[in-house]
Amino acid sequence: MKRNGSDVCSVFEGFMDYLSAMQLGIIASDWLVLNSVSNVEKALKVLDDYRRIDCYLDNDDAGHRTLERLRKDFGEKVFDRSSLYADHKDLNEYLLSQKQD
Repeated sequence: MKRNGSDVCSVFEGFMDYLSAMQLGIIASDWLVLNSVSNVEKALKVLDDYRRIDCYLDNDDAGHRTLERLRKDFGEKVFDRSSLYADHKDLNEYLLSQKQD
């Protein structure tokens, strides 16, 4: 968890996804790396104070379940950002594909 005084928190499933977001220049907020979707319950209290939660989760069943869990607690504050890498498993895979092009 990194707090920069923002009212927005970007949530990543893994640290490599966070590093990829940094490389792509898409983070201008506080951020939280779950390290595993099983840690979502621990993150709920931390995320409660944010006005918006941007989710950069994996495009798989676990990522979708995590997104739905966050939406259950935070409703319209949760934004799914996976459309940025819709044809890829995650943000890191997307970044690697961009470097190959």
